[in-house]
Amino acid sequence: MSDQASAVLIRDAVHSSSPTLSRSDNRFAKTFDRLVYTQIWEDPEVDIEAMALRPGHRVATICSAGCNALSYLTAADNVEVTAIDLNFAHLSLAGLKRAALRTLDSHDDFRSLFVAAAGERNRSLYEQKIAPALHPDMKTYWEKGRRPRYQDFVSGFFKKGLLGTAITLSRILARLHGVNLEQGLNLDDADKQRAWARTHLRPIFEGRLLSLFFSLRHPLFLLGIPPRQFNLLCDGRPNDMAHVLATRTEQLVGAAKSSENYFLWQAFTHGYAPNADGRALPPYLARENFDAMRRRANSLHLEHDSMTGFLARQEAGSFDRYVLLDAQDWMDARTLADLWSQIGRTARPGARVIFRTAGTSAPFNDCGSAGAWSGWRRLDELSNRLHARDRSGIYGNFHVYELAA
Repeated sequence: MSDQASAVLIRDAVHSSSPTLSRSDNRFAKTFDRLVYTQIWEDPEVDIEAMALRPGHRVATICSAGCNALSYLTAADNVEVTAIDLNFAHLSLAGLKRAALRTLDSHDDFRSLFVAAAGERNRSLYEQKIAPALHPDMKTYWEKGRRPRYQDFVSGFFKKGLLGTAITLSRILARLHGVNLEQGLNLDDADKQRAWARTHLRPIFEGRLLSLFFSLRHPLFLLGIPPRQFNLLCDGRPNDMAHVLATRTEQLVGAAKSSENYFLWQAFTHGYAPNADGRALPPYLARENFDAMRRRANSLHLEHDSMTGFLARQEAGSFDRYVLLDAQDWMDARTLADLWSQIGRTARPGARVIFRTAGTSAPFNDCGSAGAWSGWRRLDELSNRLHARDRSGIYGNFHVYELAA
């Protein structure tokens, strides 16, 4: 594993089966070859219910920032999770969290690093306890450069990454429009929060200058949205993108009361709520789960590869659950077929696949019914119910597919 290999893997993923990369594809591939997310933006509580995890289950998931991969370990004993990612920065972040669980003795220390994610205390926690337990390539990642990356946990980690930059710009934009984001957080009522967003945030998106700005592809690279997904998000109408973003922002703000929606706190404050615990944090960070997480940390495995490439190296009938996040929005028909062919080959009876989409329908719906996914059925009631409960609130739909008996 190495961060140098990420550029090749990401370029290949964006390239898909096209003979050449467009200028936008090239720019996105270069943009995505670094830390993008300091926190994953899919609700792990929804994932855990959708998967119905039981002891002995093996899960293959895209890693991203590692929050959900680790949180799945809270669901049951003897669950084994393999987190796969093209981006070595994300794998290194998950590896840092795993090493912290292996080496830190108290939840307060763990919280200092990954809830507060700032302060001098974190320097010594990294140098004295975590660094010796890191995989050598990951240790190199965190200690590389004139100013080592692990010092971001001293200065404020949640402000880092591409999404951290996007959130900083959004906060500045809100202030320039006279909007105090704290007002929305203080309401602590989902309906009132949604109404507040409609009144105070939607007009920002509807301004002429920002409408033009959001119709361009490149600004959304900061959100980790590649050109193919950009088109899905706006249904091929770039001039509608500002309206779409305004609607998705309202979904996020009104998805749940603010005291239980840490996604909203991250978007508005670059961090978690003061004294947050329980549902106000991802499950792997909650105090009540710390002892179990320490015992189960070694059940998280990390792989630097694409999901398809990883599954191609696995034995038939070896996995129970698959978590694809929104990665299929990147893919063309051929890449989708290759992925689902490997999922079908490695799936055990009763296996489930969960994923999110920028649009409302599954990305392979237009590929015909006789493809590699033909043996799978969508669990409509479960999918729709959980989509409505997803606190991140930014996706067009949530899908649970089960292998037909």
